Amino acid sequence: MTDKRPACIACGSPTAALIDAIWDDRYGAPGIYSVVRCASCDQMSTIPPLTEADLPALYSTYYPRRDVNYQDIDAEAAAVARPMAGFRRWLAGTDNQGHYSAKAGDRVLDIGSGSCVSLLELQRMGNKAWGIETDPNVAAIAAHFGLNVHIGSIHDTPFPGESFDLITLNQVIEHIPEPLSLLSAIHPRLMNEGRVILAFPNGRSLYRRIFGGRWINWHIPYHQHFYNKQSFKLLASKAGFEVAEVRTVTPNLWTAIQLRMLGPPPPVGTPAKEWSSNNASEDTPKRRSSAIIRVLARVVTLGFALLNRVVDAIGVGDSLIVTLRKKP
Repeated sequence: MTDKRPACIACGSPTAALIDAIWDDRYGAPGIYSVVRCASCDQMSTIPPLTEADLPALYSTYYPRRDVNYQDIDAEAAAVARPMAGFRRWLAGTDNQGHYSAKAGDRVLDIGSGSCVSLLELQRMGNKAWGIETDPNVAAIAAHFGLNVHIGSIHDTPFPGESFDLITLNQVIEHIPEPLSLLSAIHPRLMNEGRVILAFPNGRSLYRRIFGGRWINWHIPYHQHFYNKQSFKLLASKAGFEVAEVRTVTPNLWTAIQLRMLGPPPPVGTPAKEWSSNNASEDTPKRRSSAIIRVLARVVTLGFALLNRVVDAIGVGDSLIVTLRKKP
């Protein structure tokens, strides 16, 4: 790794320091990092950067997928078929996942499958699903459910001969050290009329501006790049894509977590006691409080729904959802 200040990955302009010292305030991975920002397009990146080779060890050691409950994963995936599931996702802000836009019968490649909930949901939605995941811990989950998941990266050319109607990256591309290389590798695997849908933190979100260095989506060092609409459009164009649609979605849970994490971060290399692998699909703070406090917390979280839907409507929500198509 190197701490040399890089040029902007989107437009090539020089970058300047935005945050001088920031570290893993969730799981305690060692190291102190900085965040740099492009003065031209506002793209931001973590330095020193990681490499693709760094990722398996980082995630298998620190990310909370070593001990999961298969019943919880299956139950979470089954919720996709519940009555009014789409409305429930909209209200909660959990529709910030590209695979929910799949059409019945689509062949879908989900890059960064995580706990594999997305693949199970796709199957229940009537789709054929393939997955790619860096974290070696996911191999056991895929084997348990009989899912077709490649442990590695798109650069391994998995599933030779297969092409896809939809390729999804749900909260993934911000983790990738060389995103242009990833997008370029995706391009030939997508059918000519297909779509790529990506969800990732919005570097120009309202909450990033409000909470500054304690914004939960810095998530250093796991998040390597922080995009906005302008910078991501520039990057995607380099890989032969055009942006067909952009919207923002803010999960209410993210906002509740944000308020819980406003205190000082733990010392470098120390896991935060609030975080645990209690949730099947994404890492969330551990709930240690009483039943009454939990009920009150849920009421407060529901109170975020109206605010977050307004924030999303004006385009400054915490998560960008971007649909790409191949350039004609």
